Amino acid sequence: MFSPISKALNLNSRVKAGRLLQSPLVDGTWALIEPAGQQNHAAQLCWINKHRLACVWMAGGQEGTSGMSIYTSELRQGKNTWSKPKKISQDTNRSEQNPLLFVIPEEKYKLIHTSQFSRDPKDKSWQENKSSFSMQWTAKLRQQHKGLSGNRWSRAKDLLEKPAFCRHPPFRREDGYFLLPIYRSLETGGAFGHDHSEVLLLDPHGNPTDQIFDVPNSTGRVHGSIVLSADRTILLQFFRSRLADRIYCSKGNLEGNSWSEPEPINLPNNNSSIQACRLSNGMLAMIYNRFALEEEPINPKEWGDANWPRTRWPLSIAISEDDGNSWPWCRDIDSGLGFCGAANWHLNGQLAYPTLIEGLPGQLHIAYSWAARAAIRYLCLDISNITGDFF
Repeated sequence: MFSPISKALNLNSRVKAGRLLQSPLVDGTWALIEPAGQQNHAAQLCWINKHRLACVWMAGGQEGTSGMSIYTSELRQGKNTWSKPKKISQDTNRSEQNPLLFVIPEEKYKLIHTSQFSRDPKDKSWQENKSSFSMQWTAKLRQQHKGLSGNRWSRAKDLLEKPAFCRHPPFRREDGYFLLPIYRSLETGGAFGHDHSEVLLLDPHGNPTDQIFDVPNSTGRVHGSIVLSADRTILLQFFRSRLADRIYCSKGNLEGNSWSEPEPINLPNNNSSIQACRLSNGMLAMIYNRFALEEEPINPKEWGDANWPRTRWPLSIAISEDDGNSWPWCRDIDSGLGFCGAANWHLNGQLAYPTLIEGLPGQLHIAYSWAARAAIRYLCLDISNITGDFF
């Protein structure tokens, strides 16, 4: 008997943080962006211009603790490696989370993120009080900006007076105003199931107005992701569900000041983040974890409660050609480390909080928390990797 290990060509030594890679066993082009902390989570991608793709995420020791900060890395045209992460948030005494970037055309790009009071990891009082470790109800939205060709960020300041949470970038209306999906976390002092969604109107410079639009009966539907309908007559806003049942959708007018009650669509949700993307070919793409809990009919939970299956795999992309009424194309793009079964369920590192944007027509750019937040994984796929040769 013998072992082939010593004679194998070891490619692991050639893999460097941020380096763009291709492999015959993995579709697309991918990279593991250099980790900026023990946990790396909640990535968002943004085209700064056609030559610069930026990724922002939160990194640190643990979500909800001080020193959880916002980092950014860029992939520039002609480069084969994502840049070294830079910390861009400014308050190390708070837990700064859920960043998003968006561009004010011909002016600047802007960062918005949450900033909440933090706990000591050794603090167990929250368990005694039947609360949560993460004090999301204390979170303020903070903003800062940077010129499109500038080197320095402005001083961070609060976006709103009252606590709120965010996840996805705003939708830009034809008149230049922006619609930013937000949600109010634990506003009633209850559990996460009490979260509910609103839409904040930003002016063409990205500054908040005094107009905040309610999403009716949206308790437990959060992380709104807004896209224009295919016929450009209404807005669609898709939500994560605290009951871990289905992705939900609300319909709004083009002004974004009136929304319908969110209704479930035919895609599962595991009470984790999703994102929708309108593609240049008119199709609608959704990135999500293809898992849901099936409630027992005799004991269903009600809105205001929350399910936490913790199963954040597989990571999947679904494609619709009818605004989400049907999803005939779907592919798992990452199934984790492949562990299954009750005894080693905990070994399958979670794949969570994905972001999806389009670059060149039909080219999908993806980033997500990989291997239980060990790093942010970037992936670039062609739509044919999802639909085959149908188009």
